[in-house]
Amino acid sequence: MSIQAKSLARHVPKASLADEIAQALRRQTVSFHALPLSFGGSLRGSALKGAYQEILGTQWRGDLTVGAPYVDSFFFPKGSIAHAEARAASVFGADATLFLTAGTTLANQIAVESLASNGTRVLIDKATHQSIHFSLDRLRARVDYIESRLLCLDSERTSFALIDVLSKVEAAEKEGDPYRLLILNGQSYDGVIYNISTILRALSEFAPSLRNIIVDEAWGSWSYLDHELRQSTAIYAARLPDLAGRYNIIATQSAHKSLSALRQGSLIHAVGDGGLGALVRAARYKHHTTSPNFAILASLDLACAQAETEGVRLVERAIRLASELRDRIAHDPLLDAYFVNETPSVEGLFQIDPSKISLNVSALTISPAEIRDVLYREFDIYINRTTVTSLLLNFHIGINEDDLDRLSEALRAIQKRYQTLPDRKRYATGFVIPYPPGVPLMVPGDEIRPSTLRRLHALQASGINLFTMDPSEPLPR
Repeated sequence: MSIQAKSLARHVPKASLADEIAQALRRQTVSFHALPLSFGGSLRGSALKGAYQEILGTQWRGDLTVGAPYVDSFFFPKGSIAHAEARAASVFGADATLFLTAGTTLANQIAVESLASNGTRVLIDKATHQSIHFSLDRLRARVDYIESRLLCLDSERTSFALIDVLSKVEAAEKEGDPYRLLILNGQSYDGVIYNISTILRALSEFAPSLRNIIVDEAWGSWSYLDHELRQSTAIYAARLPDLAGRYNIIATQSAHKSLSALRQGSLIHAVGDGGLGALVRAARYKHHTTSPNFAILASLDLACAQAETEGVRLVERAIRLASELRDRIAHDPLLDAYFVNETPSVEGLFQIDPSKISLNVSALTISPAEIRDVLYREFDIYINRTTVTSLLLNFHIGINEDDLDRLSEALRAIQKRYQTLPDRKRYATGFVIPYPPGVPLMVPGDEIRPSTLRRLHALQASGINLFTMDPSEPLPR
C-alpha cells in the first residue's frame, strides 16, 4: 500500500463512500445497463480516445456503471453514502448534510422548496443567487427585497444595513402578516462575510414569528475551517446556546468553490426541528437527477475528509499568502502602481474576507479587463472578476507559495510595461460634465487619469450625454 493509500485508510472511515467507489472501480465491471464511456468501452479503436484522455484524464474512469444494490442508494442511503453524509454533518456541525452532484443552483431550489410553498411571505437579500429568485417566482411566493448599499466603488462591494431588515420584519409583524422565511447571502464572492448570529439575535426581538432561514453560503465552505470566521457562519449560529432551537436553518454551499471537490459538487446543511432533514431529503428526491455522478460524490466525501484532517492548515496558508501579497504591494517599488482597496467592516454585521484582495490597477494605462487578458494569455494566470478599476484575487486552498511568486512576477512585468510615467501626465483645461446628473467629472486642472478616461468611455457607452466647456472661450452673447 502506498503512503497516500495508507493516509487515506487512516483518515477515511472503513465504510466510506470513496472507498466503496474505489473498490467498485477496481472490478472493471462490464455493464449491460449504461455509461458506455466507463473504462473506455465506447472508445476502443476511436480516433477521439486521445482527446478524451487529454481533457478528462482519469476522471472518465471515476463514474460508476454500477448502482444499487451493490453501491449505496443515493436517495435512500443506508451504507457508505449515509456514513459520508453523516461525517460531513459532523465536520460542519449540522443535524443533517446532503450531497448533490448538480450544483448549488439545484441546492438552492431544494432549500427553498423545503421551507416555502405557494403564497409564503418571504424576505430576501436581493444579492442572493438567481436560482433562489427563480425558485420563489415558480412557487408564487410573496416576496419583499432587502436592498444592498455600495460600500466601495472600486471593489463594488455591497452590504445591506441591518436596520433595513429589522424595520421590514417589524412592520410585517405589526401588520399581522409576518414573514415566514428569510433568505440571506452569507458570504459574497467580492469578500463580504456577514455575521449570521448577529442578524439572528436581532431578529429574535423584532420578528418573533419568523422561524425559517436559508443562508446562501456558496463561497463559504472554507470559513468553517477557520476558528474566527466560523463564528460568522449559519450553522455555528444555529448552535449557539441563546439561538439553539429558535430557527430552522438551511445553508447551501458550492463545495467545489472552496474545497477539493469536483465542479457541481454541493452540500446542503440543515439544523432545526426533527422533521427538517426529512423535508430536505424529500425535496432532493423530487428535483435531483436520478443519475448522480459518482465521481462527484466521491470528491465530496474526500473533500470533507480533507476538511476534517487538513482543512485548518490549508485555510491558514491561504490567508497567510493573501497577507503576503498585501505586504509585497505595500513595500515592493516594482509593484507601487498597485494598491489594495480597503473596505471598512461594520462591527458585528460583517467583516471583509481576508482571503480575497481587491487590487486597484487604475494607475496603469490599460483597463482591468485588458490586464486580465494579459495575465491569462501571457502568464497562464486566470482571474474572473474585474471592476472599472480593479481585479479580484481569490486566495483559495489550492493556491501555494509558487503561485504567489508567479502572480507577483506577472504584476511586476505588467507594471513595467504599462505604467504611466510622471512626465507624461496630462491635465484638463476645461469642464467635462455628464448629464444626468449634471455634476462635473473633471474641472480645469484635474489630472487626466486612465481610470477617469475609462469612466468617460463607460458613460458614453451607456448613452449618457457628455458636455465639455473650455472657460477660455468667450461666452455666447
